[in-house]
Amino acid sequence: MAHLDHIGIAVDDAAAVVERFRDLLGTAAYKTEAVRGQQVRTHFLDAGSAKLELLEALGDDSPVQHFLDRQGEGLHHVAFEVDDLSATMARLRNAEFELLSEDPQDGADAKRIAFVHPAQTHGVLVEFCESTRPDWTPRTVPRHDGHLEVFERGARDHPSLLVLHGAAGTTRHDAASLMRHLESSFHVVGVNLSGHGASAVPNDISFSLDLFAEDARSILDAIDLPSAHVFGFSLGGGAALRLAQMHPGRIDRLAVLQTNAHWTDAHARRMQRRLDLDDLADPASARAERLRARHDAPKRLLRALQSFVTTLPDASDTLTQTLPDLDTPTLVAGLDRDPLFELASTRALHDALPNARLAILPGDTHSLSRAPTGLLASLLTSHFSEA
Repeated sequence: MAHLDHIGIAVDDAAAVVERFRDLLGTAAYKTEAVRGQQVRTHFLDAGSAKLELLEALGDDSPVQHFLDRQGEGLHHVAFEVDDLSATMARLRNAEFELLSEDPQDGADAKRIAFVHPAQTHGVLVEFCESTRPDWTPRTVPRHDGHLEVFERGARDHPSLLVLHGAAGTTRHDAASLMRHLESSFHVVGVNLSGHGASAVPNDISFSLDLFAEDARSILDAIDLPSAHVFGFSLGGGAALRLAQMHPGRIDRLAVLQTNAHWTDAHARRMQRRLDLDDLADPASARAERLRARHDAPKRLLRALQSFVTTLPDASDTLTQTLPDLDTPTLVAGLDRDPLFELASTRALHDALPNARLAILPGDTHSLSRAPTGLLASLLTSHFSEA
């Protein structure tokens, strides 16, 4: 079923319009991308249920420039996403709609696109689009007696940003959408932490924040990054904070989402229930199927995480005592209805850091993949772009 993906607006001065919409909606463009085949530069803004796509012509022969010459700035098109663009185009031709291309074209935001002639849609240019699947083949970096999986997106000459997933998560399944939002502005590096995905489970080494922080440092070393911005979700945020404490010179700016640094026994019990091994014994369990598909050793991973969680109430005492010494510029973000960590945990972390800013986002699930990605990407882009 088609659903509204974005609304395209043709503009003369993209920078001015981005600034105006920042004032109007309180959100900045989270992604800018040039589509040379269409001679257009796109600027995406998150508008909740859909996106705004500001269209800037890249030359006098650009179709967008022709539109601006005829009609001036304003609504250019509305776009609907479909699962199968080729099938949609065949259906439209059978219904005697005139398409502006014989085959799907490459568009912005990793999509294939096709337009219907506006004469047949009451003067409104209608786009249909289909998301393509980017290559998520990882490279591997030696670690422990095996390796860590690393995923890189975006140009290497952009500022580097390391992204760390949460407990029992993976880069591909949890952070991919956020990384795609950020890759036009940053060289984004996602790492599967020890034991997650196909990254090695260390032998004779227990999980700890120090271990995961050293995972991150080893990635920076392996891909020759003296320093980077770092974003972490939940467990990944704890690893990011510990990395900043252990190796402050390696962190430029820091951001965390739904990270709890003040663990109680109640928090540990809640997390233990999320890491329950019983589902893995049930072949019909959808959760077990997901875990087996995403991790090479899901049972070892959950056991190691369960043991790790039991240490967090005591370990957090040491972490929180040293947080006031961490002066790295940090964005502390929380979800307003997360069932695992209450807002008080987010506020306590913010209050403990001497150089932190606070952001509260809408969300009722402890999941990076289900967080408001466009809004989060906009906040991160703004935070990491500050001088």
